[in-house]
Amino acid sequence: MEVSISTSNASLAVRTLSAWLVLIVLSNITLIGCGASPATPEQTPTKIVARLTDEKITRDDFLLDFARHNYKQAAHYLEEMTLRRVMMNEAQATGISVAPQELAKYVAELKKAYGPGEFDAFLSSSGLRYADWLAEAQADLIRGKLIEINVTSKTNVTEKELSAYYEEHISEFRAEKSVHAFQILVDSKETAKQLLRLLSRGRRGFESLAKEYSIAPEAIKGGELGWVKMGELPAELQTPIFKLGKGKNSKVIETSHGFHIFRADDIRKARVLPFEEALEKVRSKVLELKADDRYDEWMLELKAKWHLQVFPEELL
Repeated sequence: MEVSISTSNASLAVRTLSAWLVLIVLSNITLIGCGASPATPEQTPTKIVARLTDEKITRDDFLLDFARHNYKQAAHYLEEMTLRRVMMNEAQATGISVAPQELAKYVAELKKAYGPGEFDAFLSSSGLRYADWLAEAQADLIRGKLIEINVTSKTNVTEKELSAYYEEHISEFRAEKSVHAFQILVDSKETAKQLLRLLSRGRRGFESLAKEYSIAPEAIKGGELGWVKMGELPAELQTPIFKLGKGKNSKVIETSHGFHIFRADDIRKARVLPFEEALEKVRSKVLELKADDRYDEWMLELKAKWHLQVFPEELL
């Protein structure tokens, strides 16, 4: 359960095909107390999705079969759908809305996060109309405001709770061994050997050679990879890097990317983070857990307020 909505989070826009198919099924279900009414035959004309020699398969045939074969998913989606409806009713009743400029900012940031042309490609591949996606994005932002008001702003933690969680879950705050690593990457083995000789004789510094010869992206920073943790690199690189002593250079390592030379500028041993150092991580975890509890409590309040009843058996 998310307790906040980030306008740079592209996940708000993503809807799987199955979710949208289930949504079509569920949109015809009466939601008692939520202001929804069942569709009539006049409102929803029969649509043919496939034809055989002398047989037609309608959209209703397909969606019913889909629900039967994905009942758990459909029932779960029904629960989520009804809660979204309830939240939108609550937003309308309490005057929560999203201004046009807020929505425009969200769309702009989302498109930027996707990258040039990627957002349009997403819409095209998903089959969603832009207007439908925009309406759902607006609803997501409105629900995010509701969650901020009713969950996030009402979730606080005490120092006692933080300390207790740290003591009870201390294994979560173990820091693996890490190396502050630098890299030179070239496409010639002979070049790599020449650079290694210059390093071993002390004629040139590692960062200077990286800036001049390395073809890796971090060359501009003198080859600095930053702090690398155990398990973050492929074994072919991790093993030689983590065998290095502080201030030592590796031998030439050949991979599919080229020829590497690494330097271990500094090393941090595996350890348990002290409470003060782990505090922000502890706080984040405790807030998340308490927010989950508050969210569940709030959902019960909304269900009661809006007299929500759900009938998943009627999907079949």
